[in-house]
Amino acid sequence: MDRRLILHRAMRTAMSRSLVAFLCVVFGALGAGCGGSSRRAGGSPEVRPALAPLVRAGSRPAASVASIASGGFAGYALLTSGHVWAWGDDLEGQIGAGGAWYLSTTPIEIPGLRGIVAIAAAANTAYALQSGGAVLAWGDNSQDELGDAGNSRQQKAQRIRAPGGVVAIAAGGWSAYALTRDGTVWAWGDDGLGQLGTAGPLPRAIPGRVQHLSGVIAIAAGEGNGYALRRDGTVWAWGDASLGQLGTQRCGASQSAGRGNRRCPLTGVPVEIQGLGGVTAIAAGADTAYALRRDGSVWAWGDDSFRALGSRTRRQFTDQPMRVRGLAHVVAIAAGSSAAYAVLRDGSVWAWGRGIDGELGDGTTANRAVPTRVLTHAPVIQVEGGGAMAYALDRQGHIWAWGSGLYGQLGNGYLVSLDEPTRVLKLP
Repeated sequence: MDRRLILHRAMRTAMSRSLVAFLCVVFGALGAGCGGSSRRAGGSPEVRPALAPLVRAGSRPAASVASIASGGFAGYALLTSGHVWAWGDDLEGQIGAGGAWYLSTTPIEIPGLRGIVAIAAAANTAYALQSGGAVLAWGDNSQDELGDAGNSRQQKAQRIRAPGGVVAIAAGGWSAYALTRDGTVWAWGDDGLGQLGTAGPLPRAIPGRVQHLSGVIAIAAGEGNGYALRRDGTVWAWGDASLGQLGTQRCGASQSAGRGNRRCPLTGVPVEIQGLGGVTAIAAGADTAYALRRDGSVWAWGDDSFRALGSRTRRQFTDQPMRVRGLAHVVAIAAGSSAAYAVLRDGSVWAWGRGIDGELGDGTTANRAVPTRVLTHAPVIQVEGGGAMAYALDRQGHIWAWGSGLYGQLGNGYLVSLDEPTRVLKLP
């Protein structure tokens, strides 16, 4: 999990539990509904509602889900109509609930968003790309990630002063990235670890061009790193180098790569990840990165604290991409903070890494060094990882969620965590 999110989460967990306890005392009629989740003797989960949903979505005309995104403690759905719905934590305004509540246990429509073609989310900030190439943002602005140095947060979407022709967006930690039609990458927000790659001020409210990078066709973001996939199938990275995120070029020859060395000379300049080729897609967790190659194999490098590298051999980190064992015929990949996900050709989802909050979706809360099958209910076309939860979009347009749900981020109407997928409710 993102390091700054750990403290945030601990504080919010205490707040959430205190609120649940208070409401259970005041509204005693909820009875057993205040019990959270438990397990039957046979081991299968018995789900009991923590409390009634705080925000309910109204009825809307039917529309199918085009794609999904995940923030630190919130989920997002982009509909084919170009509208965006969200659920989960709203303390920083990241789901656009208007400040009436600090969370929503079921999806609500984010007002003012029309003609959206792509969405992305980071710790407590969300982004949307309009069909004309404009980038919109809302939520936390503590590191100027809204592109506005004057406000601390924003509940309504506002336009980022990004260059024209944006075709893709990505976000991670407290930074954001935009890929333009000409193959260049632009970045703004937190630059404490060189993750903007712009050699500019810290932080940066106005997007700046990532230096020495062109021909890019896809981007991804970690907690302190940016990643780019070039047209030639190579992967480039910049930012934090302390856990091998930049591959073998993490530091100068005379410097240590330990945790204390958070900024090496090369971090602000994109470097090629050695040993990779034929890459078709990339993804990033907090400090671990992934590449999907043309042959359907998945490769990983960086932090292995929660076995997120998918290797049977335990290590602190690796600066050399290594193949994730037990996977073949992969068509899509995604990453949460310390867990990773792969969609296979048959629509099944496999996960590995951190599982303490049930984010692997395999019916347990164990960490997994080798990919385990997520207990999905239908063939999946997209998967997304978050702070300690994950989402899957199936072929019927239904969204499934699993993992931490203490802030309503599972979207099923309850404040509970689940180690198996549950359907996100109340979408139009």
